Amino acid sequence: MPRYDVPKAAPEPLRQVQLLINSCDLHSGDEWLPGWLTERGLGEAELERARELREALRALVLANNGFPLDDGALAAVNRAAARVSLRVEAPGRVRLGADGDALDQVVAVALGAMLDGSWGRLKACRNCNWSFHDYSPNRSATWCSMQICGNRTKTRAYRRRRTAV
Repeated sequence: MPRYDVPKAAPEPLRQVQLLINSCDLHSGDEWLPGWLTERGLGEAELERARELREALRALVLANNGFPLDDGALAAVNRAAARVSLRVEAPGRVRLGADGDALDQVVAVALGAMLDGSWGRLKACRNCNWSFHDYSPNRSATWCSMQICGNRTKTRAYRRRRTAV
């Protein structure tokens, strides 16, 4: 599975959520979810559950960018959350119980990030929908990479302005 860390990888453990979301390249259609599952000791039997969770988490991340939230995504995350045994270890710190698999751990991390406020920094690129961590002080980043998507977007805008003249 590719490691798209340039330049906005989320810090651990939120990185695990980001890796699941980025297990599919929407532009090229490349699918790395089977490899993601294998790396974490899960099999093909979990593929559909993993795919549903990935797309639901992607929808929640897109909502961090101001896109409307799909009710189906909320329902899918809530179904996944119902499977997870959580316990509070300290104020603002939630841990997964002993009986979860790697997908349950991702859900626990996502829920913990929502509780501690770090979830809002996980966003989806407006150009390619790739998940990235927003390190900007005012949480205003919009692209996964200025060198890739930011440059493409600005170049397209420049060409439109030049053509219109």
